Amino acid sequence: MKIGILPGSFNPVHVGHLTIANYLAEYEGYDQIWFLITPQNPLKKQSDLIDQDFRLELLNEAVAGYDKFMVSTIEWSLPRPSYTINTLQKLRVTYPNDTFELIIGSDNWATFHRWKDYQLILKNFKVVIYPRRGSDRITLYHPNVRLCKGAPKIEVSSTFIRTAIATGKDVQFYMPVGLFEKTVQSGYIQPAVEEEPTDHLNIEQPSWDTIS
Repeated sequence: MKIGILPGSFNPVHVGHLTIANYLAEYEGYDQIWFLITPQNPLKKQSDLIDQDFRLELLNEAVAGYDKFMVSTIEWSLPRPSYTINTLQKLRVTYPNDTFELIIGSDNWATFHRWKDYQLILKNFKVVIYPRRGSDRITLYHPNVRLCKGAPKIEVSSTFIRTAIATGKDVQFYMPVGLFEKTVQSGYIQPAVEEEPTDHLNIEQPSWDTIS
């Protein structure tokens, strides 16, 4: 099979993830799209992540009923932090009869040179880039990289959803049916706490001309 690998923390999963994956599955010739849920992104603070088992539970519910979607936890058995090159090599060894292509957003492509062994990824795997708003100027400098121009630009992020929940906003339509309520009720995202103003406290503040 030809499988597209969509890596992420899915923290939590939202309609943007599913829309992009659905487009790729139906229009880009993939037999399946695998949501590669990572336990720890080396470019993210661990404290920002919702419990991994709960993220997995939400993701499994989100993709249920569509046979072109699959959830993979293969990174959970690999050393942490998780690096894409290690995961892709593990997938190739574990599933030798399948072909894997890495799918990333244009925002991630802009920092791809920071990824561990990124040149090795480009040498051994094809990379498909879907456009993100604000990352329209995309330079493709390798024959194994292609741009999926037709993919919809969905401007939803997990950060937006977590912030909305923390501040009491109802953004249920940004997630698959029922998952917003489940996320709120889980208690993993705590309400934002406003910092107490310090004007009334007897604290000496440095003047601008004393700050070096």
